[in-house]
Amino acid sequence: MSTRSAESREVSPDGPEGADGADKRVSKKRKVLSCYACRNRKMKCDRIFPVCGRCQKTGRADQCTYDPRLIDNLSANGPDEHHMEAGSGPSFVQQDFHSAGAALPSDALTWKLRVQERRLEMLEKKLAALDGAKSFTFDTPSSRFDNLAPEEPRIREDMMFRGKGFKTQFYGSTSPLSSLSQFSELQAFTREAIYSDGNMHRVRHDFKAFRIRRKALLNDKSIHTHGRDEEVFALVPQKSVVDQHVAMYFQMWETSYRILHEPAFWKDYQTFWDRKSNDEIPTSYAAILVYVIAITKCAKPNDGNLFVGDSSADREDALNLVNTCDAWLSRQSRKHLTLPFFQLQCLSLLAKRANCLKLKQDWVNSGEMMRLAIASGMHRNPALLAGGRISEYDKEMRRRLWATIAELELQTSIDCGLQSSLCGLYFDVQPPANLPDEAFSPEMPQIPAGRPIEHFTSASYLNVALKSLPLRVHLLQLLNNPTTDLQYSDVLHYDAQVTSLLSSIPTWEDSRATMASALLDFQLRQFLLILHRPFAKLAAENQRYSYSFTVCVDAASNILSSYETLISKDMLALNHLRNDILRVGITLAQTVYYNCTLTSPSDMPPMPANSIHAMDVGSAAMGKQPFSNATAVKVAHLPRNHSLTTTLCTTAIELLEKARQLFEYKLLRLGTAYVEFWLLCAAIGIMPSTHQPATSIASITNTTPDELRSRARKALERVTSLCCRVLALQKDPENVFATTIRNNVALPVPSVATQTGATPKNEMLPTIIPGAMGLAAQMAEGRGFGIGGATSGDGGAFDDLDDMQFDPQGWTFPDFWSFDIDGGF
Repeated sequence: MSTRSAESREVSPDGPEGADGADKRVSKKRKVLSCYACRNRKMKCDRIFPVCGRCQKTGRADQCTYDPRLIDNLSANGPDEHHMEAGSGPSFVQQDFHSAGAALPSDALTWKLRVQERRLEMLEKKLAALDGAKSFTFDTPSSRFDNLAPEEPRIREDMMFRGKGFKTQFYGSTSPLSSLSQFSELQAFTREAIYSDGNMHRVRHDFKAFRIRRKALLNDKSIHTHGRDEEVFALVPQKSVVDQHVAMYFQMWETSYRILHEPAFWKDYQTFWDRKSNDEIPTSYAAILVYVIAITKCAKPNDGNLFVGDSSADREDALNLVNTCDAWLSRQSRKHLTLPFFQLQCLSLLAKRANCLKLKQDWVNSGEMMRLAIASGMHRNPALLAGGRISEYDKEMRRRLWATIAELELQTSIDCGLQSSLCGLYFDVQPPANLPDEAFSPEMPQIPAGRPIEHFTSASYLNVALKSLPLRVHLLQLLNNPTTDLQYSDVLHYDAQVTSLLSSIPTWEDSRATMASALLDFQLRQFLLILHRPFAKLAAENQRYSYSFTVCVDAASNILSSYETLISKDMLALNHLRNDILRVGITLAQTVYYNCTLTSPSDMPPMPANSIHAMDVGSAAMGKQPFSNATAVKVAHLPRNHSLTTTLCTTAIELLEKARQLFEYKLLRLGTAYVEFWLLCAAIGIMPSTHQPATSIASITNTTPDELRSRARKALERVTSLCCRVLALQKDPENVFATTIRNNVALPVPSVATQTGATPKNEMLPTIIPGAMGLAAQMAEGRGFGIGGATSGDGGAFDDLDDMQFDPQGWTFPDFWSFDIDGGF
């Protein structure tokens, strides 16, 4: 044992002082990292400043204090310093966000200051309460008006966390589907809708058979895919076909996300077609061509769009292309990474997302790509490399790829409600130069100066997007943190920042800027919906939140109008790539419903026992829990006393129908997201009627069960009509399987009311004439549909959705989520 160690033990900061002790070295007292409250209770502390998570949850926020030396160290070094030891302070020191060109992370620092101010106010109130209600007050402007401060509503966390054992999934607050966890009335409505019509059980059997057959074919193909070079070359079609896809790709995608350098690409393109054998050109270039074809497979409307089972034929072709190239890419060495390797990684991710393929793995795949980029130092200034070791061309391509990877990974994190790799990451790489591809080349020793941002180039989107990146990352981190106490003043603060960034987006006259401008708008307006939705639901109760309702309706209107413009120009890419339409629909439905007058039908009879028993038995047979009728269905009516709220509700209902139509474009082009489409149809069904005047007393008091069932049937008819269209558009109509289904569609099935002995309004479901023409005629008449030969007593719950981005197991209303047509999204 060393003398120094013994000395340190003998003389402690609390030891006696004397003549002998004065000559000995006094050891330095170690800093306490945890808050004092957790340390005294010997509990684990997460070290979040200013109030740790444990003290926040247990109501001891006023007792949560840290070692003052940690705070002094932070003030002395500033949040930019990175030479502090690991674990030398609360974890907020490691959560700061650093952006290129920004000396101070203003968003994160502003939030900390706002939290600190609130903590001081809370401590003042605690001190005042200890010394008497009125005998102790601080003479400050804020304390004089404490009694006038508005009471903040308690906002619960939106999240999806379900499953069992290790087969679980979690989605945070920014996910567009997480808000459904607090929309129990929609859950109850979908349950009643499925009970009201036995046709959905017949739909289930047909589409289940579709899916089983399609997946069996995919498994057979995957067995024969080994990712060899010759397999990749064999996927490249003739030059005339490739020309069309490549031209579409550069026109659509390379005006926003920058992956390829166009002059260099066309040079290699000519070499590729002039080659005499496959050995004369790298396989990586052939893989790039295949990925480009996959990305553009469904990017344009197709009048002759056909289906293979429940998925479109073009989407199935794209899946085959992606699977083969991914198998080849996984075999490549990652020891020496090159520019084509990162380009292929980006193209692979974009191809899957543009066709809604394997989205359940999207966040993991994009995070892996981000970590590859970080491990290669793409987040740091390439000028830090020693001179002569990197060309100017490579520097510029690294900047472009880094910005593209950051945008793709951030949006995936927002859609999944999970933290991004950008949270807490320091990066100092400069934005890419605002230059067209023709302005620089690999041979140039120096990159020209960038053009003004008002001049649109293929790199303009990345330049403008990087300006709002710090705020978007900060909001993502804030909104997905369950310990965040976001008050309405904070919402207004961030609303002002987002609105300011929206107004600063340049207005480009170039026709190529259509998609870039829309993308810049979408990625900011989505935060307006996320921030204001919890408060917009309360507008009818508190007029203070009417602004939030207005913002939600205005943001939704702008988003839907932009998508209408894109679709009118035959640009479907962003509608396939993003979830804005679904987010808009769920936000509007939830906001309108909770701002309406809600009534429960007084004479609503209970669900027939044998019907419930049949569905519960089917659920149990498939490993699902029988449903629990915990929430009563309420009928919404427009508010009578608030003209502004009534106007906003009416406008939002019109927008909701527009959202359904836009989402239908996506479904019929890709053959995926059937469940999400059913969600939108059910949301429209639960909305109030806009035909009766809001002041009509009869519209509120004369609510009958028949009205509720009528709304449910209309919602179901939208889904069954669409399913019939998919059935009529099969690629192989003479196939034995498809023929069997068409021959069985004429079998009628008694309704639920007939089975229970009640007096039915329609004793028998209408018969469908076999064949596409008969299906079309049936849809034109707007009558109910019976598809397939299975009876409604065959089972209740549908199978799990294998390909969905989320797993429906364990959802609070399994009879709805197990409604399983497609298996996509």
